[in-house]
Amino acid sequence: MSSFRKFLCIFCTAAFTFLTAVPSTPLEMQVITLGMLEKLNSTEESFTEEWKKSFAPNNELLDVRVKFYSNLNALQMALNAGEIKHMVLPEPSAEYLMNQTSEYESVLVLRSSGVGLAFGFREDSKALRDSFNEALNAMRKNWTLPAIEAMYTASPGKDDPKPVEFAKFEGADTIRAAVTGDLPPIDFIAADGTPAGFNTAVLAEIGKYLGKNIELINVDAGARTAALASGRADVVFWYEVVKNSKYQHDVPEGVIVSEPYYDIDKFIHLRKKLSDGNSWGWNIFSKDFLDFYIHN
Repeated sequence: MSSFRKFLCIFCTAAFTFLTAVPSTPLEMQVITLGMLEKLNSTEESFTEEWKKSFAPNNELLDVRVKFYSNLNALQMALNAGEIKHMVLPEPSAEYLMNQTSEYESVLVLRSSGVGLAFGFREDSKALRDSFNEALNAMRKNWTLPAIEAMYTASPGKDDPKPVEFAKFEGADTIRAAVTGDLPPIDFIAADGTPAGFNTAVLAEIGKYLGKNIELINVDAGARTAALASGRADVVFWYEVVKNSKYQHDVPEGVIVSEPYYDIDKFIHLRKKLSDGNSWGWNIFSKDFLDFYIHN
């Protein structure tokens, strides 16, 4: 046997021995934790599974988990502390935060179907719920509702909304409405504690239509149902609803809702920018595409 053939045999034997001696390492599963405002008729675990059915990527190496927070401030603190990778908000709220601060950037835009916001009432307040539906229907027909939406959500965060003046009706009933400030500019409360967003404009118009006085009460998003159940509030400004669905992840038993007054077309994932304030940008040459979502 020639020296070259001997070398080739020795090399192939050594290579085969090396390859069979080193076990193959499976690719590691990555987990991304998303922060959301609390859903009041669901646990984190059950909502995670529901969310995955609609939005999770088709990637066996990426798992998604959802964590709930009772207000927007707690959600932002969790993102800043690295407790979550992304916070997920309706498009106007995400745009509001990005226009208010340079700390965040959008990383995903997910289109929703049939998701909206509606007023919530106690089960024994069907007459009040029906009167709100009547007012909302009139506001759609005379273009008041779409005009308010354009005014408050077209360029969210460029300037803080101004407070709305409520009409006063002598001797009329007062409707106590709970607002949260946790979905600016849709549900907005100014730094001094004054409600001043789309919420106040819509409620002021409903009050005028019904000839009722409106009294605003500030609560955290996580305390919406408690405010209703305790009698502190007669109506809660928003519950997230899924149209044509028997299961409502944000509407617990004992709560009834109006027709939706606002449609959520997109949910935006926000994450922290790099420590130097720059954006991650898009790198089509990245060897690990999951890095785009996972690493801060």
